Amino acid sequence: MAFRSLMTKRQNIAVAGGVHGERMSNLPMDPAFAILAKQPREVLRDAKVVREAVSAARQGTSPWSSDVNIEIEDRYVPSVDEEGPRIPVRIYRGRNAVGTLPVLLYLHGGAFFCGDLFSEELQCVRYALGAQCAVVCVAYRLAPEEPFPAALTDCYRVLEFLWNESLDLNLDRDFIALGGSSAGANLAAAVALLARDRMGPKICFQMLLVPALDDRLETQSALQFTDVPDFARPEAEVMWHWYLGEDADDVSPYAAPGRAENLSNLPPSYVLCAGLDPFRDEGLNYAHRLTEAGVAVELHLVPSIPHGFASVPSAETSMRLLNEQVEVLRGAFRSKWSSL
Repeated sequence: MAFRSLMTKRQNIAVAGGVHGERMSNLPMDPAFAILAKQPREVLRDAKVVREAVSAARQGTSPWSSDVNIEIEDRYVPSVDEEGPRIPVRIYRGRNAVGTLPVLLYLHGGAFFCGDLFSEELQCVRYALGAQCAVVCVAYRLAPEEPFPAALTDCYRVLEFLWNESLDLNLDRDFIALGGSSAGANLAAAVALLARDRMGPKICFQMLLVPALDDRLETQSALQFTDVPDFARPEAEVMWHWYLGEDADDVSPYAAPGRAENLSNLPPSYVLCAGLDPFRDEGLNYAHRLTEAGVAVELHLVPSIPHGFASVPSAETSMRLLNEQVEVLRGAFRSKWSSL
């Protein structure tokens, strides 16, 4: 397992936070992310209100220049059940791409109750162009209106669709990777488990970014980080309550992959953990358990960033990590291109 940790002089600055100014932790935070700190903390009460606010804040903005050489196609994937809802997907690929492309099935974050096809467009464009692949983003059903397993069912259905329709979509199904951030990383990990257990489509790689993996919230970081910027334990508790629904006594490992007992025979993995994140330790634990199970893992812990660091894309650390993710994907698909 490769382990790397970033800490620059600029990042080594302690930040006060929390009620009445007590320090939120004894760890420093990169000041570029101080914009994410809000006092008093907003309380999550209505998922629809949050979605509307996020959508309104995004109006009139574009994450990239209009002259970027990207081709975007919107499609609907039919449900397994003919009467079920169709699943919106957005496919990114370079405008000059030729031949069958490797593909990243990318699942957006948003705590299971927020996010859409446009939430992480910047990342999807960069992945498609930088890693010379197609990127398929999924607008899966959201909690609390549609709790588990609705989102996972949608994501796995899209995986099957990509596998079965790869020829028509001009995709190389020998090079299908999974990726996602936060709740999306949970879904990516769960899809990988399902594909293994159902002997379904072959996954060549999984990229798990600040993954939310364990509803129990019993790790040191989950207990400690109650007032870190952007997303802390209070938000995590609401997220899991909405995602699991009212009957959460017997939680499936496909809902919380950290509960899975067997992590063998899963694809090579990249796991990114944020140092000021309540999910930090469950991500570290998952990477360690993958390694113990014989899975090749690259683990990157960045101690100075909060969970939602990617929402400040102009920050030096955010840019560096996005570049790293592109390189990681290029490595996952390298044998595809080296054989040509």
